[in-house]
Amino acid sequence: MKTENLLNIKHPKNYKSSNEIVSQYNKYGWVSIKNAFSKIEIKKIETDLDNLSKSFCNLKFQEAIIKLHKKDKDKLYKLCLAAGNTTSHLMLINKFDDICKKIFKKKTSINLGQFILPGPPKDKRLVYNFHQENNYYLDYKNTMHFHFPIYNNANLENGAMSALSRSHKINRIKKNHFTKKKKGFLSIIPKNIEKLKNSYEHDVFELKIRDLLIFDGNLIHKSNPNKSKKCRVVGITRLAPQY
Repeated sequence: MKTENLLNIKHPKNYKSSNEIVSQYNKYGWVSIKNAFSKIEIKKIETDLDNLSKSFCNLKFQEAIIKLHKKDKDKLYKLCLAAGNTTSHLMLINKFDDICKKIFKKKTSINLGQFILPGPPKDKRLVYNFHQENNYYLDYKNTMHFHFPIYNNANLENGAMSALSRSHKINRIKKNHFTKKKKGFLSIIPKNIEKLKNSYEHDVFELKIRDLLIFDGNLIHKSNPNKSKKCRVVGITRLAPQY
């Protein structure tokens, strides 16, 4: 039996082949890839986000997150929705689509959308509890999720994502609790989560700028509170293999 309090810090790796990436993903429900993006790709995303934010509220993106989180949470939500559809973010789809096809061995995939999680400093509201992404996408047999930091590295202090490794092998859990904080995220939490937390290793994914975490829609995972003074901005893309 594992103890939930024992957190394992996981760092990205360089993989020699796509077969190694597929093997890691299938075994653990996730794979963390070092330097998956170029410096130019990430810089372009940051520039696009800052330009969008300036047109939205005359502030750079991180400055806008901090101000709007305190004064206008509805406007922050609208900004993050728009931020997910910047051109530079959309340009990553081909890269993600290639990975999805290799892992699921399918010729095509469906784009379920791009999102930006703002991760304001000292925040507990915009935090997901343990859940499976597949319970948000009931119309699809499975989904694949791409998760990467923007502006700042992701670590345990600023709320890096964590997961119960290998839990994707349970498949979709049907018995869940539904909880939602005021103007926060809806969490779909497995009813037997306490038992599950003691049955799987709890891994925390520390990522540097340019790193990429990919995880299965059935992997039980959560975001964590940002205890730092900086934003933890995360880019997310979701795909579903077409069966």
